[in-house]
Amino acid sequence: MSPTLSEPAKTIAGALANPGHPVALASLLGLARSRHDMRRSLKVLRWLARLGVPAESVARQTSILSRIDRTLRHRDAVAAQTGPFKTLTVPGLGDLKFSTAADASRAFLDLVERDGPGYEPGVLRYLVAAGRRGEVVADIGAHVGYYTTVLGAAGAKVIACEMHPDLLLEVKRNLWANELDRAHVLNVAVGNYDGLIFNIRFNPTPGLRVEDPITTAPPDAFEKALYDPVPCLRLDTLFAREGSVPDLVKIDIEGYEFEALKGASNLIASGRTRFLIEFHPHAVTGFGHQPADIVTMFPATWRREVLEDDGTLRPLDPTGADLVHDPKVENIKLLFSPPGHPAADR
Repeated sequence: MSPTLSEPAKTIAGALANPGHPVALASLLGLARSRHDMRRSLKVLRWLARLGVPAESVARQTSILSRIDRTLRHRDAVAAQTGPFKTLTVPGLGDLKFSTAADASRAFLDLVERDGPGYEPGVLRYLVAAGRRGEVVADIGAHVGYYTTVLGAAGAKVIACEMHPDLLLEVKRNLWANELDRAHVLNVAVGNYDGLIFNIRFNPTPGLRVEDPITTAPPDAFEKALYDPVPCLRLDTLFAREGSVPDLVKIDIEGYEFEALKGASNLIASGRTRFLIEFHPHAVTGFGHQPADIVTMFPATWRREVLEDDGTLRPLDPTGADLVHDPKVENIKLLFSPPGHPAADR
């Protein structure tokens, strides 16, 4: 009995069986799930060229992969030249590199190092499991990219959204330094409208929250040096195309959770996406909301759970006791899952 070929092997075999056909060679692009895959495909193309495959056909595919490879090598150089980095051992994943170039990065990593395995262990375990299933995850409020990097290293396809322009390079450099090319970063705020939001140019260290005046565009904002204009998008706009719907949306935006969920009504109605919310009861009141109202943002048929630090899930207390602010607790981790979602019971 002939051995069963893996999908990459079938792709290469197909290209070899019909080497003069551009579509057959183009199928090599389908292997490019990492920079290493692309470099292997380039080697195959160079080999085919030596075997006498029509030069034009090989050159077309070689040109595409070579240009992408040069871009990734450039990113590697940027990451190396704009350090420094700190290596942290992440439970369940091993060593990962994180930038310490910005104050916000240093302050955040100090928190992670101080708590060690005790830093949000339930969230970490849940996200690593989602990544290992190869889920598409939206990380809303990526900050310096800690969880974006963790998700990418675990195997998730990640779309990370961060509104602060100064943090964008930190997130990207973390991904580049760990060669996580299937995680992508957008400099956008997520809210309940599509348009510009004006972000005050403050130092985004942990604990500094967006206040309502920042989200309201002053009439002369373009004339001042106080603001960075940033696109604001609804999640329904961001994931409007079929095929791009995330399996999981993680939200940590310091009290702006309600506005993000208002802009996700279609996504919620589709019943294909779970929402993991690092909920800040003490902060949502600053945006005109009551903490207990968070349950009204999802249909009554959805599962409503608290993600505990040990990684277990328990039903949200129907009396609302879980949503009362405890000064000793920074936030509560809430998970909302549509009925029948394949990962809801994991």
